[in-house]
Amino acid sequence: MNENRGAFPVDRPVEALLRDHNTVRKLADTYANSQNMDVKKQAAAQILQLLETHAKLEESVFYPAVRDVDASMVGHFEQEHQKADDLLESLKGMSMDDPQSEQMLRQLIDMTMHHIQEEEGQFFPKLEQAGMDMTPIGLQMQAFEANLVHAQAQSSQQGARPQ
Repeated sequence: MNENRGAFPVDRPVEALLRDHNTVRKLADTYANSQNMDVKKQAAAQILQLLETHAKLEESVFYPAVRDVDASMVGHFEQEHQKADDLLESLKGMSMDDPQSEQMLRQLIDMTMHHIQEEEGQFFPKLEQAGMDMTPIGLQMQAFEANLVHAQAQSSQQGARPQ
């Protein structure tokens, strides 16, 4: 298996999603087990950024492309995403020093871990059994992610410019 973070496995896009899932698990573990506030804040920032990108990728490309495999399960995931997206938006506007932010972040992490378990335990096996050609979906996901990363980079550059 290719561990190169830059390479998007276009013929196996589920691997890219699993890679994100594993990164979220590691960051959540770091956040939960560190006593150092700087480490916690850094992990929290990375979790929020990764979840935002991952959610947009699934909502915009992956779920619409695989809906026919199990429409009710994809609908359930979309509802979970909506709740998580709402929490994510609230957290993006808060300081990690705000006592409420830790509670909200823990809620977001718990929701995300539940969602990951459902995707990996129930949906991804169904998707594999469906035998779909995943390359067209992988190519769409790769292009979408590249555009998203580019847009985020432009946005952060504009935010860093002096007014």
